[in-house]
Order: sequence, then structure tokens, then C-alpha cells
Amino acid sequence: MRIAFVGKGGTGKSTMAASFALYLLKNTKKPIVIVDADLNIHIPELLGLGKLSLEKHLSHPETTEKIKQWLVGNNTIVDLGAFRKTTPPTKKSNIIEISHLEKSPLFNFGLHEKNLSVFAIGTYQDDEIGASCYHNKLAIFEIILNHLDDKNGYLVADMVAGVDSFAGTLHAQFDLVCFVAEPTKKSIEVFKDYEKLAKKAGVAYALIVIGNKIRDVEDEKFLQDEIPTDKFFGTFLDDVHIRNIDRTDGKINFDKLHPTNKQLLEKIFNKINTLPDSRNIRLQKIYDLHKKYVAQPFIKDRYGDLCDQIDKDFKFE
Repeated sequence: MRIAFVGKGGTGKSTMAASFALYLLKNTKKPIVIVDADLNIHIPELLGLGKLSLEKHLSHPETTEKIKQWLVGNNTIVDLGAFRKTTPPTKKSNIIEISHLEKSPLFNFGLHEKNLSVFAIGTYQDDEIGASCYHNKLAIFEIILNHLDDKNGYLVADMVAGVDSFAGTLHAQFDLVCFVAEPTKKSIEVFKDYEKLAKKAGVAYALIVIGNKIRDVEDEKFLQDEIPTDKFFGTFLDDVHIRNIDRTDGKINFDKLHPTNKQLLEKIFNKINTLPDSRNIRLQKIYDLHKKYVAQPFIKDRYGDLCDQIDKDFKFE
């Protein structure tokens, strides 16, 4: 199953994603993969696993090339440039199985503790100032998600801020999308923008809202008044332990979280476990997005018609 934490910058997406990963670590023996897809990398340190070196960032050119070369498998993609962010898997592709992550090169670029694996997309480097876009870095994450079989485990993503996930396929890659909202007008405005785009993209069914940094009844009521009842899932209280971490750059100690916050994490866990297997449903969305993306002149002129990369006979089994 796949779960993403989205929202306006600074609302606590990283804290929520890391806390949920720690909940999973305590309550399941299934493989857990957490990906820090934010420009500002916080997840590894919040989990107490240190930092990922530049060479292990998934968007590092050499890392990206190694992963793409392995995923190509026996497909006839000679030029890796034709392996686009929307390229779907085929029966000839190598598939990353979350239950056997060590069999793919992806494993080599993460930090690991027990059944938890942590990865980061990466951030800007000195030579990229003024010459790079973060959306380009996210392409490898989209490629990995396209080729990931997550049936027997959990993938947690700390996503890019705001509505940036609609710039590619990321909005359509998850079973559950938790919008983390502060009790502020600006946060609500971003939610409404996200919900509007989610409806247009046909993925609003996966969207729920978590109120974060809640200090009193008024904070909770503010969110309840602004957010549709069927979307408002619960609240994560303003946690003394989390505030101390924010001041010290320490790691989250799950046992020190407020009991109400632990209950919310359990509620999210129960929710995601009731969802149906949507691996092949997601695949159909990727096919549609791939057709739209590769129809752009700058791709067709260079690589020809890449719609033939779609293998309708492929299924996640």
C-alpha cells in the first residue's frame, strides 16, 4: 500500500510521515519504505538514521542511470533518454518488489533499520543553481513508483509542497493521500486548490485531511468549518515532543508522542489496511498520463512515438 503526506510548506508533512513510519515499524513486520521527496531533506534525521550522502540521492545522475538501466530489463530501450518519467512497466521490465527490495539496485541507495528502508530524492547542488528544476529530479521517483510492486509492504512518501505533485504522475500514484493542514486560512486555501485539482484528475477519492499543530478546541473547529466532513479525518495535536525536536534537530521517539497522536496514527493505519488492491487500477492512470506526456512535440521530435512503451498485457500479480 502507498500513502503520501502532502500540504502547504511548513505544515508538518515530514513530521507526520516520519511518525507514521515509526508507527508501522512498531506494529508490522512487513517491509516499510519511506521516501523523502521534499526539496528539504528531513526524514532520515527525524528517524535517527543520520544523513544520506549526495551519491545516494536518487536524483544523482549516476544513481538514476543505474536504477533505470536495471528497470529496463529486456525492453528495447537503447537510449535511456527515451525512458521517461511516465514510462510504464512491461512484461520485459525488471520490477522492484517491496518484499524483496535487496534484489534491486534501489536497496543500495537507502538507509536501513530492521524492516524500514529510507530514501531521499535529493536537493539542489552548487552547479545546479539557476540551471535546474526540482521537477526534473522527481522523475526518478515517478519511474520507481511505476515499477514498484508494493502489495506486501508499505510505501510512505513525504511529498513536495503545495500542488506540485500535479506537475507529473505523483498525484495518481498513491492509495491514500493525507493532506496535512494547519488551522490557518493559507493552509485551507492550498487544500482547496489541491482538492480542485484532485477532482479534475479523478483522484479525489484517495484524499483525506489531517489537522496538525492543534492547540485547542477553536483550532479544531476552524478546520471542521472549512473542510468537508467526508474529508476531515482527524487531528494531530501540537506535541511538546515534536516542538522539542524542531528546536534541537533531534529524532522522533515514538513512545514520547502524545497518546492522542498515536491514536490518530493507528486510525490512518486501519484506514489504509481497508483499501482494495489498486496496483493495476493505478497502472491504467499511468497509461493515460504517459500518452498525454509523450505526445508533446519536444519528446516526439526526438524519440518518436513512445506510446508503444505501453504493454496492455502486463499486470501486477
